[in-house]
Amino acid sequence: MKKSCFHSFVFICAVFFLLAGCAAQKTGFIKDPGSISYTDIQPLKALVVYDSWSGNTASVAQVIAEEITCPSVAVDDVGSYVIKDYDLLIVGSPVHGGMPTGKISDFLSALEAPRASAVFVTYGAPLFGPATAEACLNIMERKLHNTSIGRFRCHGFHHIFRTYPKHPDNKDKTSAVEFAKGLMILCSEQ
Repeated sequence: MKKSCFHSFVFICAVFFLLAGCAAQKTGFIKDPGSISYTDIQPLKALVVYDSWSGNTASVAQVIAEEITCPSVAVDDVGSYVIKDYDLLIVGSPVHGGMPTGKISDFLSALEAPRASAVFVTYGAPLFGPATAEACLNIMERKLHNTSIGRFRCHGFHHIFRTYPKHPDNKDKTSAVEFAKGLMILCSEQ
């Protein structure tokens, strides 16, 4: 009887983690950006900085930058930008073991606190992907001196596990556009 209960418990936990691993995009803001009409937004001086191993994060960075109408720059090329000149710094990374890439981590560690920031990640790990993505986002926000006004995560194709083919897909990119709009709204309130 005890063995049967244990097996049932393990099965239920496995199903829970499998379903949790299938969660795709998730966006969060410090407050609800719905209080201002998107058409009332003032121009925003923003910069998107990202690292990308396989093109997933670069793809999302480009979508966000196009919506905000700002530069999207690989972390290797950010040296010519004066970060303190920007109203909003948006930083993206692929998730690797619950952490941002070394380049993003080093970039964030060297930064002074920006006026406002936001973070995003792409992940491809099955099962525990959302949990590792949240851990990565938490690390990035701490390194940004808790100036983050928003966070976003979505699937990206994982070249080793072969999970989430064709991601980031149109649904992921549409969610990234909504994330960018929310950031612009929140920045216009400050």
